[in-house]
Amino acid sequence: MIRRLFEGRRLESSFAIASGLLVVLVVGSALAVVRGRLENVLCKGMQARGYSIAQSIGAVSTPSLLAYNYVALETAARNAVEDPDLSYVVIHDKEGNLAGAAGTLVSDVERLPELPEELDGPKTREVHLTGPAGQAEPTFESIVPVLVEGSKKPWGYVRVGLSYDSKNAELRRLTLGMIITGVLLSLAGMSIGRFLARRIAAPLRKLADGTEALSYGDTSYRISVGGARELAELAAAFNRMMDRVAEKAKESTAFQKELERLNATLEEQVSARTRALEESEVQYRTLVEHSPDPILIVQNERVKFFSRAFQETFGLKAEDVEDPNFRLESLFAQDCQSVVAHRLRLWQHGKVLSPAMVTAYDSAGRARELELRGSRIDYLGQSATECLLVDMTETQRLREELEDTQRLRALGELSSGVAHDFNNLLGAILGRIQLLRTRGFPPDVDGDMAVIEKAAQDGRETVRRIQEFSRTRTDRPFEPLSLAEIIDDAVEITRGRWKTESERRNVKVQIAVECDKVPPILGSATELREVFTNLILNAADAMPQGGALTLRCFRRGSEIHAEVEDTGVGMTEEIRRHLFDPFFTTKGNSGTGLGMSVAYGIVCRHGGTIQVETALGTGTK
Repeated sequence: MIRRLFEGRRLESSFAIASGLLVVLVVGSALAVVRGRLENVLCKGMQARGYSIAQSIGAVSTPSLLAYNYVALETAARNAVEDPDLSYVVIHDKEGNLAGAAGTLVSDVERLPELPEELDGPKTREVHLTGPAGQAEPTFESIVPVLVEGSKKPWGYVRVGLSYDSKNAELRRLTLGMIITGVLLSLAGMSIGRFLARRIAAPLRKLADGTEALSYGDTSYRISVGGARELAELAAAFNRMMDRVAEKAKESTAFQKELERLNATLEEQVSARTRALEESEVQYRTLVEHSPDPILIVQNERVKFFSRAFQETFGLKAEDVEDPNFRLESLFAQDCQSVVAHRLRLWQHGKVLSPAMVTAYDSAGRARELELRGSRIDYLGQSATECLLVDMTETQRLREELEDTQRLRALGELSSGVAHDFNNLLGAILGRIQLLRTRGFPPDVDGDMAVIEKAAQDGRETVRRIQEFSRTRTDRPFEPLSLAEIIDDAVEITRGRWKTESERRNVKVQIAVECDKVPPILGSATELREVFTNLILNAADAMPQGGALTLRCFRRGSEIHAEVEDTGVGMTEEIRRHLFDPFFTTKGNSGTGLGMSVAYGIVCRHGGTIQVETALGTGTK
């Protein structure tokens, strides 16, 4: 508060205000002390006067008290109260009863305070009585007992009430005089302070002018200050400083000319290197930002830099990656997290390691197969790891599809050759047994030959299905077909099977068809119905507890897609890999293992591809 009072003011004003405040503080303190002592002296004077008046009235009233002459006592009280400083006079007999009273404040004697219970001698106190206007008036009361020679007990009491008006008036008069004196002293102090401030501020103002001139480069300014020794020393020091500044200015001018000559060539070099650095930075930024593979810089387990491809690959926002609690290894599968963390530490310490294949998950939960590469770099003055995540998901999928295709092609070729040989053998067996049955053998022998004929026919049917898997048929030309109608036909063909089976198991299977309007496709209606029939029946078998089966067809670019999705038990990765192998089945004796193989062959003959997405407990698509 005091600092704000002087902040920004001139020195003269500050000295004047400080002097005035100091005088006010001193005079005010003295006034408070003197006033308190005056008030104490006046109070003692009122006490002595009250005792004196009460004793005088008591001496005059003693005969009347002895004679219980209340009329005389009333007259004595009225005569005494004519003093203007007396507010009231009250006389009590020795029993404490009111014997006489007079004054402006005793119109109602019941308002008078009672006598003290024990009164051995004179006593004073302050009482508050109600005045004529109804206001409370403080009164200084003196109580004196009336003693008679030969009696220890007082024969009465005299109470005198003195008004504070005269005391307060005297106190106000003295206080006003002291206040006027204090104001005059304050004004005198402010004038003296202002005069002294001018004497001090004048040399300082000259010094400020010299400093201002120096700020504009004028080193010829000198000051001469008389008066106090300290100010003279300050002026001499300033003049010496100006001399040194002038010398340094001359040296600086010479150095500046030399520096300008050197800067002329240095600026050209800096500009050339700056352009080269900017071009290099642009090339680097373009390379990093347009890289299809995520690029990262990891330092002390925190991601310090990441490319746009990293956000797009994992579906992350920049603020998510920049969060101090984000850890790169949290994106990877549980069994890969320790491998990633360990390699990051080794790379940061300069170890050279071969790339590692790891599995990561994006924000949508999709698995991605990545090749993790890394090396040590210096980033912001500290060692760090530069990571390159090569997305091998599509490559891995294509490799798996190629392996499946090659395996299935090999199985198809093997099956075709084996089926041809078996078909010849079964043809010979079936022809010979049919010929033998025409010769009229006994019934028991004919029954055995019938069993052999049935087994041969079943074997021929199995061989036919194997040939169907591996055959590329050219005898049936493709024709324009409606994929939606084929899906509807497959649902109707299989309705009796999956509906009856679900009712037998007392579960509910719901089938929904969601087909967009797509252009016709070229194909064989019979073969494509067989594909969807196999898919629907397999999906129904995969929902032993019931569920939902959804069939869709839609157009994506130049391709027509069809999906069969169930909410069944799903399958393991091992089962998915062998799903299209001939004779592979998970149904035991109730399945032949050729349904999905035949479906795969039909799709391939139609120039299409078939893919499987599955997870245990969630279903298959």
